[in-house]
Amino acid sequence: MNKTKNTNKWFTLIEVLVGIFIVSMVFIAWFQAWSAVTYWKVKLIQATDMQKESFYFSERLFEMIKKWGLIDYEEYFNRKVRNNSWGWNFNEWHFAKATWFWNFWNWGTIGTSSFWNLFYNCISWDSLPMWTDGCVTSHNTLSVHNTLSVNYNWKLQRYGQYSFQFIDYNWNHDWDGWNEDGGASIIWDDDDEYLGEGPEVFTNGTDAVELYLISWDKKRRTYFRWKWVPDTDAADWWASCAATGSANKFTWTCRGTIEYLKLSWKDWGMDHNEATSDTTQYDGVIDTWLIDKDFAWAEKKIAGSDNNNYWVPLFPDTINISEFAIYAFPNKDRKLAWKDDSPAVNVAPYLRIQYSVLPAWKTRKMIKWQVKQLDFSTTISLTDIFSK
Repeated sequence: MNKTKNTNKWFTLIEVLVGIFIVSMVFIAWFQAWSAVTYWKVKLIQATDMQKESFYFSERLFEMIKKWGLIDYEEYFNRKVRNNSWGWNFNEWHFAKATWFWNFWNWGTIGTSSFWNLFYNCISWDSLPMWTDGCVTSHNTLSVHNTLSVNYNWKLQRYGQYSFQFIDYNWNHDWDGWNEDGGASIIWDDDDEYLGEGPEVFTNGTDAVELYLISWDKKRRTYFRWKWVPDTDAADWWASCAATGSANKFTWTCRGTIEYLKLSWKDWGMDHNEATSDTTQYDGVIDTWLIDKDFAWAEKKIAGSDNNNYWVPLFPDTINISEFAIYAFPNKDRKLAWKDDSPAVNVAPYLRIQYSVLPAWKTRKMIKWQVKQLDFSTTISLTDIFSK
């Protein structure tokens, strides 16, 4: 009898243990399921927040481009002649050399009475016709002092110099001193010829690197560029934010952003000095550009070699613009290149923008999983209807 009672007790204990085990398994499974739901919910929320933030600032970028611009061919020409090289260390993924945005003085001294030549002109002379790719470096270049064969490569350009590349000021190739009408100047006389053809300002179908826009009335300019900066929320950001050795490849302690800058026109003359009166001041000709007052610490800051101090980031420090490329069309001002009937030039101006977004370290350090890169690509038609 006692043996039977002991056996029943063991069976009861085993049943209790099995019950506890089953309940524990159910509880663990429930907890795992709840954790998984919570995990994916948090992941979905964070991914959604990143997408919403990225889309918001993307729409802002597109709206600004649509509102502020036509392609600024004069500045692209200035950039091309000045030099198209750019750095890709941690503080540069844009053009390294400042163009001064059509402003320049004698050796960089603001307000001097000597501010280099006004413009240079393209001419045919002797048996050599004008070249249709401009005369920046050719023997067809004539300075304002009638000096031939001046090389203007790498030098700052004034506004309007690109349009002069489309004009041959001595098309009949005679030796009349390039002065057909006997006036005081070789330009705007009877042997001028508008060629309807001129140089490209960038290679068609390649990344233009920076975006230069100008309003239809020529009084406002808006520029965009991609810039890599140290991500101060990353560990050891001060020591390791650097390029790894190839384009678009930076360490994770860097953060890419889009910066923009606005400029305003003032008719202060070729010396860019409001206080000094001269023949080029208040003549209605574009000559002086200021950093827009919303971007400068001073009320009247002339755009110069220190332009890097005034660019403003468009995206917040929670977003990393990991890739960025701009494709602008056409690569010549079709209003000047009217003789070029190729499909690549004879099109309405438009842009293709491609960029990618990842979370910056401020967001990334709170995420325990790999985040998928968001890729954006859009085409924007440029028109002067909205540009003002």
